[in-house]
Amino acid sequence: MIQVFGIRHHGPGSARRLLHALEAMQPDILLVEAPADAEGLLENMSLPDLIPPVAMLLYDKKDLSKASYFPFAEFSPEWQAIKYALNKNIPVRFMDLPQGMVFANRAKEKVQPAIQNAKNNPDQPLPKYVTDPLTFLAETAGYSDSERWWEATFEEQFEDTEIFPALLELMTGLREASQDYTTPNTLLREAWMRKTMRTALKDGAERIAVVCGAWHAPPLHELDQYKAADDSRLLKGLKKTNVTGTWIPWTYSRLATQRGYGAGVTAPGWYQLLFRAPDEAVLQWMSKLARLFRAEDMDGSPAHAIEAVNLAETLAAVSEQHIVGIAELRAAAIAIFCNGDEAQLALVEDKIIIGEKMGRVPASIPKIPLQIDLEKTVRSVRFSKIWMVMSSQEKILDLRKPTQLKASHLLHRMLILDIPWGQLTKITKGSNAGAFSENWKLEWQPEFLLKIIEAGMWGNTVSVAAANKVRHEMEQLKVLSELTQLIEAVFNADLPEIVTELIKKISNISVDIYDVAQLMDALTPLVNAARYGSTRGLDTADLNLLIEQFVPRITIALPGECKNLDDAATAIMFKRINATNRNLFIVNDPSLINLWLTALLTIQQDTQTAPLLQGAITRILLDKEILDIETVGDWLNYTLSAGQSRENAAAALEGFCYGSGLLLIHNPRLWQIIDDWIDAIPMEVFMELLPLLRRTFSVFSDPERRKMMALAKDGAAVTVDNDVDTDRIEEKRAALVLGTVRRLLG
Repeated sequence: MIQVFGIRHHGPGSARRLLHALEAMQPDILLVEAPADAEGLLENMSLPDLIPPVAMLLYDKKDLSKASYFPFAEFSPEWQAIKYALNKNIPVRFMDLPQGMVFANRAKEKVQPAIQNAKNNPDQPLPKYVTDPLTFLAETAGYSDSERWWEATFEEQFEDTEIFPALLELMTGLREASQDYTTPNTLLREAWMRKTMRTALKDGAERIAVVCGAWHAPPLHELDQYKAADDSRLLKGLKKTNVTGTWIPWTYSRLATQRGYGAGVTAPGWYQLLFRAPDEAVLQWMSKLARLFRAEDMDGSPAHAIEAVNLAETLAAVSEQHIVGIAELRAAAIAIFCNGDEAQLALVEDKIIIGEKMGRVPASIPKIPLQIDLEKTVRSVRFSKIWMVMSSQEKILDLRKPTQLKASHLLHRMLILDIPWGQLTKITKGSNAGAFSENWKLEWQPEFLLKIIEAGMWGNTVSVAAANKVRHEMEQLKVLSELTQLIEAVFNADLPEIVTELIKKISNISVDIYDVAQLMDALTPLVNAARYGSTRGLDTADLNLLIEQFVPRITIALPGECKNLDDAATAIMFKRINATNRNLFIVNDPSLINLWLTALLTIQQDTQTAPLLQGAITRILLDKEILDIETVGDWLNYTLSAGQSRENAAAALEGFCYGSGLLLIHNPRLWQIIDDWIDAIPMEVFMELLPLLRRTFSVFSDPERRKMMALAKDGAAVTVDNDVDTDRIEEKRAALVLGTVRRLLG
């Protein structure tokens, strides 16, 4: 006797009914829809420390880009059926097409001619009753999700022994209606499943239990209608790749993101309650919601929970639905707990609907080489106590200490591998601020384990994997600034083995680039890498050579690029000029600085230069003593004169004042010119210019604005040295630096 149990993947209702049916049947063997070459992982399911949600990972050792995950939750029918069989010492076999065959033939179309019944159009999207038949049936019946439809239709109206035949009849009708859409892969998989069933019969099994997705139930139930020779002919010639399998932890959030028939569910947290305590699921859900609200300092009393349960059940009854679903739960929670404000529920919704559960895998289960090397490195940098800790941790690393420098390398390599365990933040205060320190915020996320597995395709150690990933990205990138950003990442991660080839590619690409904007954008990562390379003990000579190649080309082309720009292009060039100026003075090469300032002087004297750029460049040249205060005063007087456009004057003033207002405060002549200009503007024009002026002056610090207010109130220039009353000196902070100042002054 063969009995086919069509189930909904990850369905708690399916799982409960399946256990009852298996108990009644007492099968000789259990066949489960899972890749046949994953069968070796079954022995691990007897381990007590293998706690779902977990996933089987199957991958090709020779090509780690070929990998597939098969997740299980506690409420997955397949998981419960396998656990039942193992506890009863019932043999279990996986009956789906081996994943090695899927990998080997995924990109091939040679199997298409062998399939006689498939008439699908590859350009036509598959209808929903093919891709997700249970959701299609649920929506047709007026339900918001398939699990609630399953509960209401099958749990309430059928006994255990009747559910699966009824579902089989339903699926048979759907398969007949959709036979033109049957995909080649589906036919291959079902042929392999039937082959496994025939093998079980030959081996002497008398009561065979087959657990599969409901969609596959009809062609397996009708085993006698399919000839073994036809199935063998369909499978003949399929190549197979050797695959390796292991178990990895999974999460409810990951399960929820892989939605769709056979892949995932929308509300794992809710489904866990439905599986464990279906009669109390609504009450437990509301009770958990109350606790979450109290943890967020919001109202969440037992009275709220009880009233919300009553409302949810009433809403389901009004909708003529037997079972409360997520829609009713949310509506009741918003009404009772949130007083109609949906934003409050959003704060905790993922925790209660999706859930935060992460599975656990025993240490005895094999790990991929990259994970082993990563854990070894974590121990060597003394991060073991914070490894896989999900709460936020802060670490300040002193790069002068070898162990902490190694920790920095590890975190930067993980960033390259898209495993952002650590996020680099700025240190703005204290003795740790400076080039020799890094501040990291470390917070582990469950999905990082999956990213580690995925990153294993690049290599068996963290350093090799990071280097190979950079090489791959280097081959794909063509934009100069993106390549130079890789340089910065490589230096921070201490991957010297690929620095030379990366610099060579940057040098080769830059030869054919005549766009000064690209050269300017590429300069910042190069300067940052050269600036901090010495801190990390790295050789930056090649980087300095690149910078020396870029700067002359920038200075030659820049004057022509600054002419006749529109407002948008002017704003972008304004940022680029300020960034390049900052970069060159960080490099502090006199010859490069001389080239740069000469180019800026040419731009400043050109009448076709946009006012915003002219103002910014004038300020730079004044700060670097290329222009004296008298010359700048004359320029400002002319720029703000009555014959000039007031909009252009405001833009020039914005560029000139960018960064600091101390220049105006310490130079009475410049202040007076601006004060007279503003005073002469008619009120209606002033109101039009006010947004531009506000933008200019709003960037100044509070002390600067207070001094300017004092100058404006007096109506004349006031020497700052006598204006001490406007200073608010914090004596405690000043005392911290007095000792240092005394030593500096001797």
